[in-house]
Amino acid sequence: MLRLARPQWRACRALRCGTAALSTSPDPKPGFVAAWKACRGEERKQLAVISVAGAALNLGFGVVIPALPVLSQELGFGATGVGLLLAAPSLARVVFNLPAGALVDSFGRVPCMIIGELFAALGCLGTALALSLSTMLPIRFMGGSGGALASAGSAAYLTDLTERPHLKPMRGTILGAQGGLIAAAYVVGPAVGGALTHLYGTQAAYCSVAALIGVCGGAYATLPETRPKEKAGSFRLAGAAKDWQELLKDHRQQALFAANLALFMNYSAMVTVMPLHAYHLFGMGAGEIGALFSVGSAVGIVLAPVVGTLSDRYGRVPLVAPSAILCGIGCLGVAMSQSSELFFAFYMIWSLGEAALAPLLSAYAADIAPKEHVGSAMSLSRQAGDLVSFVAPPLLGFMYDTSPGHAAMSLTSFMTILGAATFWKRTRQ
Repeated sequence: MLRLARPQWRACRALRCGTAALSTSPDPKPGFVAAWKACRGEERKQLAVISVAGAALNLGFGVVIPALPVLSQELGFGATGVGLLLAAPSLARVVFNLPAGALVDSFGRVPCMIIGELFAALGCLGTALALSLSTMLPIRFMGGSGGALASAGSAAYLTDLTERPHLKPMRGTILGAQGGLIAAAYVVGPAVGGALTHLYGTQAAYCSVAALIGVCGGAYATLPETRPKEKAGSFRLAGAAKDWQELLKDHRQQALFAANLALFMNYSAMVTVMPLHAYHLFGMGAGEIGALFSVGSAVGIVLAPVVGTLSDRYGRVPLVAPSAILCGIGCLGVAMSQSSELFFAFYMIWSLGEAALAPLLSAYAADIAPKEHVGSAMSLSRQAGDLVSFVAPPLLGFMYDTSPGHAAMSLTSFMTILGAATFWKRTRQ
C-alpha cells in the first residue's frame, strides 16, 4: 500500500477539502492575531479599511430598519409599502450584479467602490427627503444599484488581498473576523437606529446613514488599486454574461450557488416569518423579538472568527454542509416548538448555523474565483442571495398568511437540507 509523505498528504487533503492555498511553508498559527502579524504595513491599512467600512455599512442597514415602520406611519403607505421599500434595492442588485462584476474587472476595484458608495449614499439621502412612496422607490432602486457596484468592488478587493501567498493560508481567519465585525454591527445598529428615530425622527436616521456611507466611500479612496494592470480592458456586457455562463459550468460554482440560496432562504425566513410566529405562538412583543435578534447576532461575533480559523486548517467543504444542516434543524425546530424554552434553544441552533455558514461561503467563493474574472465570480456568488432576498420574503409571508404555523419554515428547512446535499454532491465531483 502506497503511503504518502506528510507534505504530499497535506496537499492532497487541501485539494480534496477546498482549502484556500497550498504552501510549502509550515502551517500558520491559527487566529486573527497571527493573520494580522503576517500582514505588511500597507496590507494592514487595506484590511482595516475594507473590514471596518464593511461593518459600518451593515451598521447603517441596521440603523434604518427601526425607522421603516415609523416612515410607513408618517407617509401612510402601510406594510405593503415597507415591503416594496425593502424589495426595490434587492431588485436593483439582482439586475446590476452582472454588469457590476464586469465593471470591477474592467475599470478597477477602487473606482467602482467609490462610485458605488456615492450612489448608495444618494439613495439613502433621497429616502430621507422624499415625500411619497412613488418618489422613494426609484431612489431606493438607485441606491441598491450603487450598493451592487460597491459590494462587487470590495469583495474583489478582499479576494485580491487574501490571494497573496503569505495571506492565502489565513483567508478563512480574515473573512471570519470580518464576519464577527458585521455581526457586531447588527447588534448595535438597530439600537442606534431606534434611538435616533425616537429622538430626532426618520429623516435624521436616514441622513446619518447617508453620511456614514459617504465616509466609507472617502476611506475607499485612500486605498491602492489591487487589480492587475494587464487585466484592464473595455467593458462588454455580452462578455460578462458569457463569463457567468462559463462559471456556472463549474461544479464548485454550482455548489456555492446552491449553498448561498439555502443561506439567504434562512435569512429571509428569520426576518419575515419567525417574528410573526413568535408573536402568534408566545405573544412576544417587539422588544423581546429585538432582543432575540441581538442575541442571535452576538453568536456571530464569537463564532464567525473561530469557524474561519477552523476552515483554514481543515478546509471549507467539510464545514459547509454541517453548518447548513444546523440551519435546517434550527429552522424546523423553531417552527415546531410548543414551548418558549424549546423555541429559544432551536433559535440558537439556527443562529449558530447561519453564523458559521456565512464566512465559510465567503471564503470558498474567494478560493474558487478565477484570477482573470474575480469581479464576475464574486458578483455571481452574491446573485443567489440577492435573488432570494427579492423573492423569498413576499413568498414566505404569503405562505404564512394563507397557512399560519410551520409551513413556511418547514419549506425553508427542506430547501436548506437540499442545498446542503447539493453542495456536498457537487464538491465531491
